[in-house]
Amino acid sequence: MNDRTWIELSQKAVTQNLNSFRSLLRPETLLSAVIKSNAYGHGLLEMAKLALNGGADLLAVNSLEEARELRNSFPSVRILIMGATPDLETRREEFSDPDFWTVVSRIDEGKLLASCSPRPKIHLKVDTGMGRLGTSGNRLESTLSSWKKENLPLEGVATHFASTEDVIEQRYSKEQIRKFSEAISEAKSLGYDDLVRHACASASTMLFPDAHYDLVRIGISLYGLWPSLQTRLSLHLTGRTKFQLRPVMQWKTKIVHIQDLDANTYVGYGSTYQTSAPTRIAVVPVGYYEGLDRKLSNNGVMLVKGKRAKILGRICMNMAMLDVTHISDPKIGDVVTILGSDGDEEVSADDHANWTNTINYETTTRISESVPKYIVD
Repeated sequence: MNDRTWIELSQKAVTQNLNSFRSLLRPETLLSAVIKSNAYGHGLLEMAKLALNGGADLLAVNSLEEARELRNSFPSVRILIMGATPDLETRREEFSDPDFWTVVSRIDEGKLLASCSPRPKIHLKVDTGMGRLGTSGNRLESTLSSWKKENLPLEGVATHFASTEDVIEQRYSKEQIRKFSEAISEAKSLGYDDLVRHACASASTMLFPDAHYDLVRIGISLYGLWPSLQTRLSLHLTGRTKFQLRPVMQWKTKIVHIQDLDANTYVGYGSTYQTSAPTRIAVVPVGYYEGLDRKLSNNGVMLVKGKRAKILGRICMNMAMLDVTHISDPKIGDVVTILGSDGDEEVSADDHANWTNTINYETTTRISESVPKYIVD
């Protein structure tokens, strides 16, 4: 590799993760690979290819912009657009694609999309307790009634769980399932009885087989990451202890400089680290611009020649410094693993999340789109 930093992606890992979810589903249930937001930092087009090769039935994104980018490379794939589109009235012709499955929250959005030629498939969002997109209660009944009076097409109905991955006790999620079932029944009573129903993301797909319906939306666990420790524990409590996920990403860089520092030498901006003994440091060309969280300063580690090397001093915009005093004969050009495994050691997205008080979703998603991606198997 000639890049300063790069990401390696594993087709085998993607396929294994999708197969793990397939083992939970009925044969007729569709599996969508959620690759929104630059595929959680893994690369939109790269992960689209890997997911489709791994057996995903369709791709799911947040925005029209992402859907259009995918369409240029994948002319016939079905694409679920889950987020709201500002200024939809002026952009409705961009939705003129019969293989776009577009989620909407309001009747005005349904009218605009119904006027497209060809028109996308329209899915109505039901708010069962997320308090975000969609409608609920009496407003939902009114929306569905107006939808029918306007004779608008409706191909799907969707909801989203609010807290499945955050708890082991799942009363709130079960209440959401009940509300969604009521919404489906209301739609059927109005004649919308051939709908694609979908509610589950990664955690709820693992935990609620009764809520798989016609389609599941696999996001964080497509990439081999658990939604949370609670999700993993909850799944194991159901007896599915053999369910496996394998991280898709390895993030790497190279040593670009090595120097020996005397004892009592400061390292980095703000002089936040001072050596207590003679110390050998290695400089790597990765910093917070590339997506390395600055809270890893004096906190995180990288892997050099199969050993853990602590980050010394503050992470810079484009550089970080590592303590390689204990590593035998490090050289300029040696590969350094930021996320991934080297020998018996591993640094995971969960490690970064724990060290920086965030979640693994943010750890990978914040990696800059400028970091090149390569498929390695």
